[in-house]
Amino acid sequence: MDKKKIIAIKELPVYLQADVVVCGGGTAGVFAAVAAAKEGASVLMVEALGGLGGSAVNGVVVPMMSVHIKEEPRCSYLHRDMMKHLEAYLPDRINENSFDPLILGAVLEQMCTENGVDILLDAVLCDVATEGGAIRDIAVMCQGGIRRISGKVFIDCTGDGILSVLAGAEYEVGAPESKINQPMSLRYLLGGVDKKKLRQFFDSLKYPNTAQSGKDGENLYADVTNKRVSGLTPFFEKAIEAGELVYEDMVYWQLFDVPGRTDGVALNNPEFFEYTDACDPKQLTQIHLKGKQIILRQLNFYKKYFPGCENAYVSNISAMVGVRESRRILGEYELTGEDLLEQKKFEDAISQANYPVDVHGMKELYRDDRPHGDTNKPWYEIPFRCLVVKGFDNLLTAGRCISSDFIAQSAVRIQICCHSTGEAAGVAAAMSIQNAVSVKKIKGQEVRARMQERGAAFV
Repeated sequence: MDKKKIIAIKELPVYLQADVVVCGGGTAGVFAAVAAAKEGASVLMVEALGGLGGSAVNGVVVPMMSVHIKEEPRCSYLHRDMMKHLEAYLPDRINENSFDPLILGAVLEQMCTENGVDILLDAVLCDVATEGGAIRDIAVMCQGGIRRISGKVFIDCTGDGILSVLAGAEYEVGAPESKINQPMSLRYLLGGVDKKKLRQFFDSLKYPNTAQSGKDGENLYADVTNKRVSGLTPFFEKAIEAGELVYEDMVYWQLFDVPGRTDGVALNNPEFFEYTDACDPKQLTQIHLKGKQIILRQLNFYKKYFPGCENAYVSNISAMVGVRESRRILGEYELTGEDLLEQKKFEDAISQANYPVDVHGMKELYRDDRPHGDTNKPWYEIPFRCLVVKGFDNLLTAGRCISSDFIAQSAVRIQICCHSTGEAAGVAAAMSIQNAVSVKKIKGQEVRARMQERGAAFV
């Protein structure tokens, strides 16, 4: 069936229009939108959920992670602005790599409104009209029916590459042979935790993988996996033997502190290995349904086995499934795992990082033997060409769906890279409009130079 016959976009009146239309309101999308607006373009942000922040906010992904480069260059001037906004709300923040997700969501929305970005929430992208290698209009389903939105340049920050796929762009999915995606998660927050008591419990275990770090040693961190022994492993094993947990509860489990929440912690689990297609709505539904039951089971475990969690309660469950990797849109250049291993540099680089390969559940595919967190190692770069969608004159990507192979994507999907690729895409989109040229004609060197003029730090 020809979907164009179902949604005749050009027969709809134009509901909204802008120079730059950004689809997807995660951190990549926000940085793209704000960067384009600061360059003088009119910008519309279209988001399927009821608030901005994507995985970081609606997916409750608390850690921002480090780029593992000495002095932590962020390759993004907007990252600095975001941190200033966060610190205004959270002056006692523990470090630059953690945040309260609800505060972050409000901050990202504030950044957009302060810079004149128009926002349309609860708008689900459902069709795209193209002409001559360019997107002309998109259709979104929202309150009152299907609406038409027009733009000059479009930026795909949907994570799953929805805009690009609907436009007909080429893409890759999953691991090289199996086409299976990395495992997905459903994260949550706990309240009512006596963090001092819990910290003392972790300290008493004296295992390196049950660790504390941060300001004055007050940050909380712990993990349990099936790959290595943690001080908490015996407690999980005891609960499994008693029928209170199942083996899958300890395959991948992480606990993080949440800055500003005196009794709050974040959990990076449960992780689902049985669902292999991050774009299958039936599988995503099952993760929501099963995940909530698992979370309640784990809560009872903490209350019984973890001192300090006797009065714990679930304060937040992720509104969206934690998807690490799904579609990767093919661009003018595809970043590879070999590029990362070789610490490859590019003339048109718009992002730098040294975050290691992080493939969940499939580590036999690839091993990064370089010391984790060694800031003296050479770094790798992301070229602007990874953002330019192959075959299109006015379409860019940013965030985790940029052009990269399965291995490279596992490293460059972190928030910091999403910030810099988003910012670069926004600057490039504005340049394309100002110069009346295809985004393919924009030079990454000029994009980077403009980012640096505004304060982005590169090595």
